[in-house]
Order: sequence, then structure tokens, then C-alpha cells
Amino acid sequence: MTMLLRISRAGKAVLASLILSVAGSSGALAASSAGTIKVLTGSATVTRDSSILAATIGQRLFPGDRISTSSASYVGVVLRDDTRISIGPHAEFSIVEFDFDSSSYAGGLVVSFLKGTARVLTGIVGRHAPDRVRFRTATTTIGIRGTDFIVDLENRQ
Repeated sequence: MTMLLRISRAGKAVLASLILSVAGSSGALAASSAGTIKVLTGSATVTRDSSILAATIGQRLFPGDRISTSSASYVGVVLRDDTRISIGPHAEFSIVEFDFDSSSYAGGLVVSFLKGTARVLTGIVGRHAPDRVRFRTATTTIGIRGTDFIVDLENRQ
């Protein structure tokens, strides 16, 4: 029993160190997330690196994620700067870049629309630094002068 207490006391320092390490890394992970899925009707996927994940409400999204919907499906995403992106059936977009500092409102956003229909309502970065916000399609890049727009990409085979 005495030996167990000694190990337990020595283990406390290791355990405390481990807890602080995990807490610190989860904070860094949260800071690097771009936003979350707030609305999901039907089914959708999130492609992250080489993994394809079933989309769920509350799922965090990161720069590099590609969000795709199936037929009769809709996804609503809210980014950390309060930018809102909604996509309809058979649509796909990618969060190419996202950076936002909530204390200074500094940041930047690049989103690539790959297919389908999307509606965008820009957030804090779009209002404070519109020159740092870009929305791309296969043939053009949209700079922000307003705060609300719709993109409809025709399917070209």
C-alpha cells in the first residue's frame, strides 16, 4: 500500500502535466478551426485530407475541408467571424484559407465553390477587411463589395 501511494504521488505530477498538455492542444485545435456545421438537411460529407466523414450538426470545420451535399440535401456553415455559407443539393465547396483574430478582427478568408448553388452572407472579416476575402469558382474570383450574394454554378460535363 505504501508503494502504491508513492507511485500515485509521482504519477500526479505526470498526470497534471499530461492534462495541461491535452488542454493546451485542444485550445490550439479550437483556435485553428474555421467554423461549424449549424444546419444539415439530408446527407453531406466533409473531406479532410484523405478521409471522408459523414457531416453532422456541430461538426467543426478546418481550412482545407471540402463540404459536399447529396440530392435533396442542404448544409449551413457558420465560420468563426460569423460568415454564413449555405449550399443546396449536389453542391460542393472548400474552405481554402481561414484566419481570424476575434480581438482585433484581423483575418482572411478564401473559399472555393466547386459545384452547385451557394448563398453567402459575409461576417466580420468581410466588413472590416473586404480586400482579404475571396470567393473562387473555376473561372473567376469574387471580391467582396457587398455582404450577401448567391453563386450558382452550372454543371458542365
